[in-house]
Amino acid sequence: MKVLFLGGNQREKYACDYMQNHSIKSELIRNFSIENIEPAIKESRVIALPTPVSKDGINLYISPNRHDDIKLVDIIDIARLDSLICGGKFPLKIKEYMISQKRRFFDYFDLEPFQIKNALLSAEGAIYYAKEKVDGSIHGSEIAIFGFGRIGKILAHLLRAQGAKIDVWARKDSDLAWIRVEGFNALRIQNWDTCDDFKEYDIIFNTVPYRIISESFAERIASNTVIIDLASHPYGMDEVLATKRGLKYYRESGIPGRYAPKSAGEIVGKTIMKYVLDKED
Repeated sequence: MKVLFLGGNQREKYACDYMQNHSIKSELIRNFSIENIEPAIKESRVIALPTPVSKDGINLYISPNRHDDIKLVDIIDIARLDSLICGGKFPLKIKEYMISQKRRFFDYFDLEPFQIKNALLSAEGAIYYAKEKVDGSIHGSEIAIFGFGRIGKILAHLLRAQGAKIDVWARKDSDLAWIRVEGFNALRIQNWDTCDDFKEYDIIFNTVPYRIISESFAERIASNTVIIDLASHPYGMDEVLATKRGLKYYRESGIPGRYAPKSAGEIVGKTIMKYVLDKED
């Protein structure tokens, strides 16, 4: 049994280290061409792709500083039929292709425990990056959180523990109800263009993967407000609009692999061991 890690960033390096430390034969290869990687793929029973698997939906995510075109379908076609291909956030078309080819695959993000652990690292990292970009303390700051999914929930609790004043904006009635039950000020996203409660926030954290910050809404945001966008594509705001309005807008998706690569890698390693190899730590 061999686990082959391909591409990625430091998260994959630490995931590979974790597997090796638990006596699982593992190898990380980050610099390769599709031609010279074929032997290693064919001798591996588990092909572990990065988190995310791809940035463009077609090619393997290698690292932030490399732009090699290693097509995911080429890796899939080379792998043995009895191999299992795993990774985080497989593009839908790649999932459909693997199903059509009767390939075995496993997406970490299909597991709620993985998503919760990943969300915690994202929330911690988001607060860390926000502290770097604001002049004041989190304590006493006026903060808005857009969305009350996993990351939004954890963010709200961590920020409250640091003394922040928090508004949580959401779209669903069920989310708004939970926000109130958990003791936060709940505001409906659909009403923000006319909401009298809108403040000059010190920080806005967006977790909604949708262009929710429209031009009319952007006009209400103070120029000194720091906006941390944690959502995936298409993100919560258009960068052109942010520049036009002179807003302090930062896209910080993929935080776990950058903020806490060792912890993020261990989460991947534990997930592969438990749910792929059926081994407990």
